[in-house]
Amino acid sequence: MLRDLFFPFFILSLALPLGAQDGLFPVFDIRSRLMGGTGVTASGIDALWTNPAGLSGSEQKVASAAASAEQRFGLSELVSANVGATYGIGLGGFGLQLASFGFDTYRETRIGLAYGRKLTDKFSIGVDFAGFATNAKGYASTFDVTFGLGMQLEITPELYVGARIFSPIRTERLPDEYLPQLLALGLSYRPSDKIILNAEVHQDTDHPARVRVGAEYLPAEQLSIRFGVATEASEVSFGLGYEVIEGLDLSAGAVWHEILGVWPGVGVRWQ
Repeated sequence: MLRDLFFPFFILSLALPLGAQDGLFPVFDIRSRLMGGTGVTASGIDALWTNPAGLSGSEQKVASAAASAEQRFGLSELVSANVGATYGIGLGGFGLQLASFGFDTYRETRIGLAYGRKLTDKFSIGVDFAGFATNAKGYASTFDVTFGLGMQLEITPELYVGARIFSPIRTERLPDEYLPQLLALGLSYRPSDKIILNAEVHQDTDHPARVRVGAEYLPAEQLSIRFGVATEASEVSFGLGYEVIEGLDLSAGAVWHEILGVWPGVGVRWQ
């Protein structure tokens, strides 16, 4: 029993410093995850976790939803899962977020609300608010709140720019321990309806900058092939998406981390 408790905590002690560069724990939708963790230029439900400005394109009252899960380090105790939904109101779109990571003895939970809208036909802004709860057996629970800002700009119909800052005001969780602060900048080049190429830089105040590159190729109308890489520490991701019926996509793939091994993941998206 002691081993069952010790081993997940040991892995967690390794994982948190490596994974905290994208929030209290990294959260991506399955599409962004398989594209190297890129997504600051994404739109609609694909932008829910990566840039609130991407929710701005909802000019009609349309609902979307998505869910993802991945098994970190091959341990069932360290499953990360998230669900989200978006709704357009004509003057932009709202999004709801819920994510969980950990096991019975240690768990992190994130809940959030996001909103994005267009200021012009080519320029969008967004804001999101997030609450983080941490529960560890034998320790007091914590709950912290922060916010983020985002923007997106269409330079040409093929080239987009996105930026996001998460937790711009330094927020103390525990004495001398703070919520991560993240700045992400990125470009997306879309030479055709079948190809998307993303390149981004993510900077956490407490870690080296990470370069993230991702690609998506649609060889057929229902099929998507996704690939990505990231630095500091190195990651390689690959996966597939398939539209089962109109509006319903299933995705699966894996991320290889140079230190912590392979993380398989699955997801579903309805829009």
